[in-house]
Amino acid sequence: MYTAVVIILMVGVALGAPTAPSPCCAPDQWEGIIGQNIGYDQEGKAGVRKGYLTMSYDYTDRLLEVFTHLNDSGSGMEVNSNVIQNYKSGKQYVIQGQKCTMTDLPGMMQQQCIPKNATFQTSLYYGAGSSTLMANSFTFPRTGMTVDVSVTQDGCIPIGESIYGNINNYAFFEVLGFINVTTGIKDPSVFNIPSSCPHVTPQHPSHQFDGLLKYVSDKYRK
Repeated sequence: MYTAVVIILMVGVALGAPTAPSPCCAPDQWEGIIGQNIGYDQEGKAGVRKGYLTMSYDYTDRLLEVFTHLNDSGSGMEVNSNVIQNYKSGKQYVIQGQKCTMTDLPGMMQQQCIPKNATFQTSLYYGAGSSTLMANSFTFPRTGMTVDVSVTQDGCIPIGESIYGNINNYAFFEVLGFINVTTGIKDPSVFNIPSSCPHVTPQHPSHQFDGLLKYVSDKYRK
């Protein structure tokens, strides 16, 4: 289902725009579901990672919670895990089943904004007739990769995103589709740390994880 969602969400109808819109920022608090497909080649070993994420993003209180379900065709591995980041305490927690790993979370939380150096691509809409959603598309570079993103014209809500590049001999193309997005945080308890976590010995994920689980853990570290 989520594969279909990603494909549908990434298809829009381009419109001519007389004035290029400026880059924008997503709401400071939002939640949603993200369909994810990643094709990769890592030192000659190719594979596909696909699945979905549920995200609660709270820039106001500097909190992030992400549940990830991913399957990796290359390794045959499946991951179901939670990542909770608390930038006020400077800690990240990765929970997989009854296992919890706590790590330091250096730096400040980044607000989810399209960067100022982004290039406006086009205005577009999703849907047809009277049931349309107006959006803007931007592209911008990051270290070793290029990001293309579509957001709603009203509110800068993410709709679709593609990321491609090559980092440390890891070539990849990632497609994301955002659905069921709501502003605000319905239940702040999603950021609560499980009782098993405060007693775990802090270790960097690279000392415990490899493969797909390390990818999930590192993905949300800034």
